[in-house]
Amino acid sequence: MENRLNEPNNSINRLEFIVPRSASKHVIKLAVEKLFDVKVEKVNTRITKAGKHASVKLADGYDAEETSLKLGAF
Repeated sequence: MENRLNEPNNSINRLEFIVPRSASKHVIKLAVEKLFDVKVEKVNTRITKAGKHASVKLADGYDAEETSLKLGAF
């Protein structure tokens, strides 16, 4: 998975990923929860020319910016 970061000071608490086209919302949710030790509230997906994008909203009490630090993204 490739992470796409939220804009600075954005309070939507979401992480963006490019995922395999065959990945279901359920599989994406389980993978994010296991890899980052967070709870996922909702997963939205869309397919573009660049591939399948997953927008993962974290549950209350979890911070997307803090989770991104685990990736070394900030």
